Amino acid sequence: MTIDHRTRVAAERRERMRARLIESAMLVFAEKGAGASVIQEVIAAAGVSQGTFYNYFRTNEELLSAVTQELNDELLRLIELEVGSYSDPARRIACGVRMFLHAAHTYPLLARFISAAGLHAAGPSSLIYVYLPVHIEEGLASGRFRDVTVELALDVIAGTALTTVQRFATERETCAPPEQVVAAILRGLGVSRSEAQALVRSELPSIDAPANSLLERGHARMRDQVHPNAAAG
Repeated sequence: MTIDHRTRVAAERRERMRARLIESAMLVFAEKGAGASVIQEVIAAAGVSQGTFYNYFRTNEELLSAVTQELNDELLRLIELEVGSYSDPARRIACGVRMFLHAAHTYPLLARFISAAGLHAAGPSSLIYVYLPVHIEEGLASGRFRDVTVELALDVIAGTALTTVQRFATERETCAPPEQVVAAILRGLGVSRSEAQALVRSELPSIDAPANSLLERGHARMRDQVHPNAAAG
């Protein structure tokens, strides 16, 4: 019993430390960019020793991959939970991409990190490539989408969404609203103008990220850095 308890406590402590490092790395990457050498800044932001850091990550690339993987998977699971029950694949795509873009607008740190990560934000291990192809294939089979392949549709959706989020990070007040962007994506998939407009005007579920999610933890830390007195109060 004692051995099992100690093993569980050690595993929980290790998981908390890894989460702290990933959370700190997201903040640093958002500020410095994906191409910067950030290990020392992450060590400082996490308040750990160099030895502790290297017990978890060895390189910038490993760190960026870990942040991207966790953030993407967390966000996409929340979205899929909402849209997975829709029978119309075009509605799933419309609602899912709108939710993603609105999340990036609601959480400036998310937009800044995606802008810094660039194409890394949609790496080959992302759940984008698990969820989206299923919806696209169903849309093609049912005739909701036309004149595209699955691969081209993925590029249209992911490429446009990532570019829009980058604009949110740098041109927040002047960029196109999510609904206009998603209507353009749907048109690119072969959906008629009137149907695209109807889909982007439908009711949109909010993203309810848990308090212990990377998205909420990172947002809270960024807010505390901007308003340290509020955090102290």
